[in-house]
Amino acid sequence: MRTWTYIDGTWQEGELEGGPRWYDLDGRDREALLALAERYGLHPLAIEDCLSPYLHTPKIDDFGSYLFIVALAMKPGTVEPVLEELDLFLGSDFVVTYRDDPATAPEIDGVARAIAHGIALRPGTDGLVYEILDRVVDSYLPRVSAMNEELDALADLILEGAGDGGLSQRVLEARRAAGSVRRTLAPLLSVVLRLSRREFAQVQPANAIYFRDIYDHLVRVDLALEELREDAEVALSTYLSTLNNKMNEVMKVLAVVGALALPATVITGIFGTNFDEIPGLHSNYGFAVMLVAMAALAGTMAMFFKRRGWF
Repeated sequence: MRTWTYIDGTWQEGELEGGPRWYDLDGRDREALLALAERYGLHPLAIEDCLSPYLHTPKIDDFGSYLFIVALAMKPGTVEPVLEELDLFLGSDFVVTYRDDPATAPEIDGVARAIAHGIALRPGTDGLVYEILDRVVDSYLPRVSAMNEELDALADLILEGAGDGGLSQRVLEARRAAGSVRRTLAPLLSVVLRLSRREFAQVQPANAIYFRDIYDHLVRVDLALEELREDAEVALSTYLSTLNNKMNEVMKVLAVVGALALPATVITGIFGTNFDEIPGLHSNYGFAVMLVAMAALAGTMAMFFKRRGWF
């Protein structure tokens, strides 16, 4: 567990006397979390949500003297965005951040580094929560942009006709990932919007507008994810159209080959009948004449097809 104290408008590392405190915990600090719950009267249901291994939907619960906020952070180091839970308790004199994995929400470590370097943050405990949520939300857009770039690369492969059957699967995976992330993040919009409406006493009026800025960023992320899903559908439709065009070309070639072979099939069928009196049957040149006739008919049909632009 790491601790900072808010003294004279700045956060200082350590549990000092004279101001609100910020406690940052992870899955290794279970006992410390239980001790803080007893110290600040944190509700058992909120503590249960923190310790639960399951991913909870973003929400905000008002317990009177403090707020319990469930947010989502993107796990670093993964190709496809993976969301993990970040729990925050916001009181007038304390902030508690909890994450199961210490690698989750590296933006918290960024805030800690900013404090260590003397960078000014928004005042108060709500200002600290704003700084954390702002950095967490700002990390969404680069990951979504990376997904868009990957989809654009797949679309280029589709247009170039250089892809194989695996392209459709990759496009569908991109569409699924965008839809999954969007559905999971959607409740966070209402959480941040409530923080910006001065609905809670723990949020100072001067800081409420900054939560509105986070909301605007979330709206951009939501729109980007929706556009990604739409682009994936267009890419998939383009892939299927390209596949159908290739199939049509193959079928056209096969149809032309079948049409050119049709006269030969008819002639051989006629001359293969079981009659004794067949023209050319007893001639030394009958077989050669038949071959010439088949070749002439096929050549004539090929020239006709070519002039009509059928191949």
